[in-house]
Amino acid sequence: MDAHTPLPDPSSIQTPDPACVAAPPAPRFARARHFLRRLAGIRRPDLLVARRIGRLLPDRLYLALGHLAYFGRWPNYTHPRSLNEHIHAYMLRCRSPLLHIAADKLATREHVARVLGEQYLVPLIGAWDSADAVPLKTLPRPCVVKTTVGSGQVWFLKPGVYTDLCELRQHLRRWLATDFSSLSREWCYRGLPNRVIAEEMLVGEAGAQGAEQAEGALPADYKFYVIGGAVRFIQVDRGRFAAHTRNLYDTGWRLLEERLTLENHPADPRPPRLQEMIDLTQRLAEPFEFLRVDWYVVGERIYIGELTNYPGAGFERFIPPSYALELGSHWRVPAEVAEVAEAANAPASAEAARGRNVSQAGRS
Repeated sequence: MDAHTPLPDPSSIQTPDPACVAAPPAPRFARARHFLRRLAGIRRPDLLVARRIGRLLPDRLYLALGHLAYFGRWPNYTHPRSLNEHIHAYMLRCRSPLLHIAADKLATREHVARVLGEQYLVPLIGAWDSADAVPLKTLPRPCVVKTTVGSGQVWFLKPGVYTDLCELRQHLRRWLATDFSSLSREWCYRGLPNRVIAEEMLVGEAGAQGAEQAEGALPADYKFYVIGGAVRFIQVDRGRFAAHTRNLYDTGWRLLEERLTLENHPADPRPPRLQEMIDLTQRLAEPFEFLRVDWYVVGERIYIGELTNYPGAGFERFIPPSYALELGSHWRVPAEVAEVAEAANAPASAEAARGRNVSQAGRS
């Protein structure tokens, strides 16, 4: 990877809060309280148990069994048809270094700055190698604290809102220790160094039906799916950390009847600079076989949130399922991969042909 936008030197960015680093109060009690809160917040205990049991399984079998349990049918990863099958097959076979760029939020920032320009980046406050080095007490608020390698690991620090900083630091330690390449079989995370970053919090975006959101509200997520070299649909998520809802649109901003896992919310106003976001998304995704590009819209400004290689680890449910097949039909498998698949399928096809010939000879 080429060196481009310089990142801040972690040693030069403030000092850690000694209250939670040098001598945390009652550490055993704090850890126990943290564990109990995590336990109470588990929304899918069945998924947690399945992941624990499946740790010993090879990647292909783990994903196939998950696909069978979640979608009710055994997948075909040699000749995938649905978007979900394609994503799983992509997880199993593609080892391009490009996937590491999309999986690392700091590398993503460099890629965006190089290809599009820094004006599309959310302002960065700092980056740190360990949870204890993050100056949580003195970070300017509002801000967003997250890890660079992983999914769903986000904490919002807002002015005037109390946050248990020792508990947050415990979360950061756990997040940094999570290996998503093992947990969800997402190869793109394998071997990447994980860090903590803080970014300015974006607020004040126009809400659904054109109503202005309350001051300090989080903006919606606009997620552009590039399949076969073009944006095929746009996903708009609202209330991600509360009452999470989701709409799907085509590139002309027509609200689709199809859904993706969640319930709909009222129709969203067409965002400003929509065509620009589509064009820039396709520029970013050009070297990738598949990519989802996430945007935020704040007034007339647009910002890249992140890049995603495997949305939902391939386990998002399209409603109806036929839409997953329609989207999968746009996927363009590289020629060399298609040739290998055809070669692997040739013996079975020849055997089937011989069987048909023997049967026909017997009847004659």
